[in-house]
Amino acid sequence: MGRVFFGVRKNVQALDVAYQALPSDSGKIFMLDGANAAGAYVVTLPTVADALEGWSCKFVVTEQTPTAAITISAEGAIVHGYSEDITADIGIGTNGTAVTSLIIGTSAAQGDTIELFTDGTLWYFKQLSQVSGSVTVA
Repeated sequence: MGRVFFGVRKNVQALDVAYQALPSDSGKIFMLDGANAAGAYVVTLPTVADALEGWSCKFVVTEQTPTAAITISAEGAIVHGYSEDITADIGIGTNGTAVTSLIIGTSAAQGDTIELFTDGTLWYFKQLSQVSGSVTVA
């Protein structure tokens, strides 16, 4: 009898242009490239009503010092969380005041990650980076 492999592969999607995330994208890893000819772009999260409780994804920067900013945006000021760099400094934090967007700047490093999930009402994020301040909030 041959080996049986279960669905252990991650669902990965490369992005280098604007994208509207879908409810079916839950669990996906988005690979973000800021070197496209069009420049800066926005990844829009689904509404929390459409995403439903437990929807999650991860964003990974694929370019060392992206040439354009990449914004991850929600439908309103409903995003909470913090960013931590490799020295364990908190680069940014929402400190109880929700924001609308996370902006991955041109100082980001290849491999920097943002994990997002929703409880069905709000979005929560944790960002890990190699460079302090590579992600800002708005």
